[in-house]
Amino acid sequence: MLKILFVGAPADAIANHEKIEFGQAVALTHELELTYRNEQREATAEFFVIGKDGLDLYKGVFNFGSYDYPNIYHQIKDKATKIRVDKEKQADKLFLLEQLEKLTPEEFKKEEKIDRALINVNKDRISRLKKWQRVTVYSLVAVLGVGLLFLGVLYFLQKAQYEEALEEGRSIVSQQEETIETYEYGLLGEEEIFLTSLEAKEELTESQKRILATLYLKKSEFEKAVQIMEDTVYVETLILKNPQLDKAEKTQKINEFNQLYPTNEARFDLAYFEGDYKLIMNLPSINMTVERSEMKTYGLLKLGKIEEAKVELNNNNSDELKQKIDLHEVLTAEIKTLETNLADAKKDAKKDTKAIKALNAELKKKKEELAAL
Repeated sequence: MLKILFVGAPADAIANHEKIEFGQAVALTHELELTYRNEQREATAEFFVIGKDGLDLYKGVFNFGSYDYPNIYHQIKDKATKIRVDKEKQADKLFLLEQLEKLTPEEFKKEEKIDRALINVNKDRISRLKKWQRVTVYSLVAVLGVGLLFLGVLYFLQKAQYEEALEEGRSIVSQQEETIETYEYGLLGEEEIFLTSLEAKEELTESQKRILATLYLKKSEFEKAVQIMEDTVYVETLILKNPQLDKAEKTQKINEFNQLYPTNEARFDLAYFEGDYKLIMNLPSINMTVERSEMKTYGLLKLGKIEEAKVELNNNNSDELKQKIDLHEVLTAEIKTLETNLADAKKDAKKDTKAIKALNAELKKKKEELAAL
């Protein structure tokens, strides 16, 4: 089963830093892409495709309103098919492509054909044409084949003006394609080229800043990451949220970062990874993201504060933690029952050694299961 995690998506439409079912993510991106096209707006969002083992199978950037793809299904299918992988990762690639088809509703698989150049024609320029001329231009956009016949008419009407607008549209498309190609360097592992291309830009979008900061963090260039984001807490949170890092790698990175830029958030994260759950409950003024709320919920669970854990669970709605809390209550009840039965068996005048041994073994097993939660 695949899940999608978005970073930097429009918050009013898509939940960030939360795992979403793949089919739901396809529907959301499809709807938002159409909305942004109609409103002539654009926005970018990073996304990660996460497999059942919790590892990311694909990462990319979706450009809402850009006409690049109608939804993430088409983007992932197009890009993943072209990416070359080692033999060791070939199985993951095939699994990803198989799950794409399995989890995507048929209504979102339909291919669309769009004249990329005419999408970006400057509408202010065209609006200066007469009404019947504008109708002619819009016909060009709607039906390219028929539109080609009208180019002769436009040639005599406002040839220079239209060609200038059309060339501008093609230039914008070219820039967008270059941007997409640049992002693909990151997917192909050519991160130095990717990083250099971002550093060369005079202005960066918020999404590009996050990507650049993440690349700096990978190289442990913490000062550069802080300089680009201008927020030490946010940068440390980027380390915490990086799905490519395992627990040991996150602990090491956060510890190194905290030595240069100490924050309560870093202390919170480190305490969690070290199992110091009492400390994370006592640290003040924490920027409580969804992930940290999950960490706090788990900490309360490990401390046996089940009712408080249930309250905190409302802030993250984690199905996995809900299952752990439910199982904790079941195991606690079973342990209490076993302890009572064991005490009664030991008090019995006719002690059943075999029964006592079985109860001890079962009690030990349940306590181990509880400790392993």
